[in-house]
Amino acid sequence: MKATQTNNRLQNIFPVAMAEVDSLVDQFFGPVSSRGAAWRAPASIWEGKEHLHMEVDAPGVTLDDVDITFDKGRLSLTLERKSPEYEGTLWHSERGYGKVTRTVSLPETVDPETIEATLSNGVLRVSIGKRPELQPKRIEVKTA
Repeated sequence: MKATQTNNRLQNIFPVAMAEVDSLVDQFFGPVSSRGAAWRAPASIWEGKEHLHMEVDAPGVTLDDVDITFDKGRLSLTLERKSPEYEGTLWHSERGYGKVTRTVSLPETVDPETIEATLSNGVLRVSIGKRPELQPKRIEVKTA
């Protein structure tokens, strides 16, 4: 089955406008721009036959910088990407840093006891099994 994707045009307007402002600032004040990009930790969530899956882009994040909790049907991921120390003068930065929290309300069909998470190659992967007893069951029809 193909996944469907929704796009929000308004999300694309703000970064373009800020890029124009940065360009004007650079023209007047030189190549120094102190405003770094906000780190959003983009995520994808999809439902498979037996599991719910979530992947979050987390480059530069270590295991010590990840906190995952499940409470009252909500999965919360908190990630922190620490800013590096630069030696010398920073001219421009588009890299985002700081803490990001992503919270997702999950359906009742998931089993919180089966939550597993891995962090590899800058991607945090979370998998949650579905409760077998809450899954749709096919009923066989017999002749009388």
